[in-house]
Amino acid sequence: MIFLALKTYKQTTGDAVIKILSSVKKVQKETGVPIIACAQTTDIYRIRKELDIEVWAQHVDPIDPGKNTGWISPYSVKEAGATGVLINHSEHKIPEETVIKTAEKAKQYGLKTLVIGHTIDQVLKFDSLDCDFLGYEKEDLIASPVSMIDQQETAIRELVKKIKHPLIIGAGINDGEDTKKSKLAGAVGVLMATYFVTAPDPEAKLRELAQGFLK
Repeated sequence: MIFLALKTYKQTTGDAVIKILSSVKKVQKETGVPIIACAQTTDIYRIRKELDIEVWAQHVDPIDPGKNTGWISPYSVKEAGATGVLINHSEHKIPEETVIKTAEKAKQYGLKTLVIGHTIDQVLKFDSLDCDFLGYEKEDLIASPVSMIDQQETAIRELVKKIKHPLIIGAGINDGEDTKKSKLAGAVGVLMATYFVTAPDPEAKLRELAQGFLK
């Protein structure tokens, strides 16, 4: 599976995000590979309504509806159409105790969760949480020409043996060869965006990434 962490690029905001994600349903149907758009909160409702694809939030705060001006509640993104949320992405890291509270609160409101760790030890610690997926990504490799799977392949193979949750690999994922290697290492999917968003032909790039899982 492919999680597209769409960040806050102009190409993934407003009208542009509808255009760049317009091929998701087609590529999913062609390849059978689930593709999940992790969008800005402001675009969740529109993506769900206009494209009818699965969409997750990029972040929520561990709060209930109420007096929380400026915060993002799990309830609000659920009502907007999100079915899940990323927690502790490298570009929005939160303290470990907050990760735990956020995962619990997201589950309370019926959201699926991908909890991300940035070291082997942190991933192992988060394996005790009630989450749907664990992510492993090194911050220094995000949007890097060096992919996580190339730098950490041996560690990833060992990590898969130790955890109970399905593993998602992030950082520097570039092409179909990276998705193929991730699958062979035991991961069930990848978390990426930059090489998709900045590709001359995003649809062709998405198809290449998805087809890597079929090899």
